[in-house]
Amino acid sequence: MKKKWLSVVAAATLATSLLAGCSGKSENNSPSSSSSPDSSVAPSSSEAPAAKDPVTIKFLGWEKPSVYQPAIDAFQQANPDIKVEYVPVVENDSNETIKKIDLMYASGDNFDVFTLNSAPTFAQRAANGMLEPLDDYLAKEGVKYEDEYKAEQQKLDGKRYSLPGKFGPWFILMNKSALDAANLPVPTSWTWDEFRDYAKQLTQGEGANKTYGAHFHSWKDYFLLKMYSASSDQGIMKDDGSTLNDDNPLMKQSLELRYEMEHADKSSTPYQDVITQKIPYRDQYFQGKGIMLPTGPWMISEAGGTEKIPATFVSAFAPWPTNNKGDEMYSYGGADPLVISTKSKHKEESYRFLRYLSTEGMALTKQLSAWKKADLNKEVDEIVSATLSPDMIDKASLINTLSATKLPVPPITVSYAGDIENAYIAEVDKYMLGDSDIDTALASIKKNLQKIIDANK
Repeated sequence: MKKKWLSVVAAATLATSLLAGCSGKSENNSPSSSSSPDSSVAPSSSEAPAAKDPVTIKFLGWEKPSVYQPAIDAFQQANPDIKVEYVPVVENDSNETIKKIDLMYASGDNFDVFTLNSAPTFAQRAANGMLEPLDDYLAKEGVKYEDEYKAEQQKLDGKRYSLPGKFGPWFILMNKSALDAANLPVPTSWTWDEFRDYAKQLTQGEGANKTYGAHFHSWKDYFLLKMYSASSDQGIMKDDGSTLNDDNPLMKQSLELRYEMEHADKSSTPYQDVITQKIPYRDQYFQGKGIMLPTGPWMISEAGGTEKIPATFVSAFAPWPTNNKGDEMYSYGGADPLVISTKSKHKEESYRFLRYLSTEGMALTKQLSAWKKADLNKEVDEIVSATLSPDMIDKASLINTLSATKLPVPPITVSYAGDIENAYIAEVDKYMLGDSDIDTALASIKKNLQKIIDANK
């Protein structure tokens, strides 16, 4: 397989050298202790060894410092030999953060641990040799991954390179006040046919004042709706990472579902408006213009309102719809990868921190964890109570959704997944905007995406 990402790093290195000197502008489970460095001179028997300064490890991410600081403080108290310095590279913008981390790695900047935001970003960096394998660290500690965590992480060539960070499934975020007004209960299990029926019943008004029963954003996820209900092969590529998933009937059904809800039912925000007006999905939901929003776990805390967008109605949560009545409730989702840089000078200490953060430490960040020993009710209580308006979150529906939803084993993700994704959206655009029919769109997807796969063999 061609590693195109290597050229990206080379370009990043060149860019960093050209821009040197210029500033840039950019959205208790303690594992085994690390080994002490060897000393060429043994201390005198009459002298006590000098106290060592704590090792400092640098942790890069995009969350505000206040998110991780409670976990860092607790870890440092239990591990006085390690100091953790958290650096929010580009606050609240994961994509820009990862671009800058790439530049920092290529230019030899000193950092130890960082977090990634998706399977494609993980796959690119694991394939390039940027990530430290963790199997030996886990074996040394005597830990079996499957005994500790409820969310599997992607591997590369059978090796594990990450531990799970913040975790959670996708679900349907719902304006409960609007549901109550329409005499519709919050679903505890339902199908896409029922979701579509809810959307029709919740749609009201005309023109600029219209309220849509559902809102779908511009990401590729919103063109894979029914695929995300499957227990495997949820993506544009099949789980094997080498075969296009275009022959999966759920791909066609997912596209048709969104198209028909917009064009036949007129119950979802028009795609043309979404992309030309660049409608923020948060605004559409919190302004009451889109009653149901398929989304991910980061929206749990936001459902209680933020300083920028206050919560003015109660939000409830429903599981991701199934394709058929009686199906097990699967969804898209997982946990952000927590990783160690291969250039870290303190890998043992970095591993100890990641083990803590991926277990009991994650609860202190007010985020859901993938740790099997975590108390879900307690985690939800912590998250909800930390929001601006806890009373605006229907906690019972949230706990039901998180408890009932299953996640599949992560697929193998290729380093050129970003190119596949962009090409898929380009063909889907034509269908959604009426420039091609569904069969033409699928034929173009097969032809053009296969070219990308073949070019990377």
